Amino acid sequence: MVKREFDMATAKKTVKKVSVKKSVSKKKAMPAETPSMAVEMVSPPAKKMSLNPKFLTAALIILGIALLTYKFGPWLVPAVVNGKPVTRFEMWARMEKSYGAQTLDDLVNEKVLDYAIASSGVKVDPAKVEEQMKSLESQFESVGGLDEALVQRGLTRAELEKQVSTQLGVEEILKDKVTSTDEELQAEFAKNADTLYKDKKFEDVKEEVALSLKDAKLRDAFLKWFAEVKESAKVKNFEL
Repeated sequence: MVKREFDMATAKKTVKKVSVKKSVSKKKAMPAETPSMAVEMVSPPAKKMSLNPKFLTAALIILGIALLTYKFGPWLVPAVVNGKPVTRFEMWARMEKSYGAQTLDDLVNEKVLDYAIASSGVKVDPAKVEEQMKSLESQFESVGGLDEALVQRGLTRAELEKQVSTQLGVEEILKDKVTSTDEELQAEFAKNADTLYKDKKFEDVKEEVALSLKDAKLRDAFLKWFAEVKESAKVKNFEL
């Protein structure tokens, strides 16, 4: 009886030891963390952001427009009416429609005239230009001065000097066509004796008559000469 109890106790201990061993063996048998599991636990590195070239170009264009608007806003938009801008492009379009053809023709004529004078070999003396400028200054002295007259006409002094130089160049080219004989001066005086030269003697107004006749001859000679020059010039006009 005692032996049986001993055997049972021994069996229990054996079973307990085996179960403990099994438990320990189970713990030992747990698989180690696999590389794939470790990878899942580590956060993947952030991707580097790459800018789309089209987006970058559009952004630069917008930035450029913003800077231009800030710097040249008044130039691009000369007026604003009730919150609506009046752009300079609108103004140019209206001006071109109204005066474009005439302005283009004037510019073409200036180019043709400059080329004709340069091709003729005529050299205008700067001293003569300065002399004419001083004469004009004295003429406008009583009405606020030459500079004020230029502002009212929308001209600069440099532009006026250019016009004077061109005028002197044309006169030099056509000088042989504007001379007048004494008979021509007498006839001019007689034609205007009852109007411009009423109660005046020929000798007293001879220089005035000569200048008036010279201007008339120069105008006629210039129109004829310039028509020939422009006809021979290579001018290409495109639609506005």
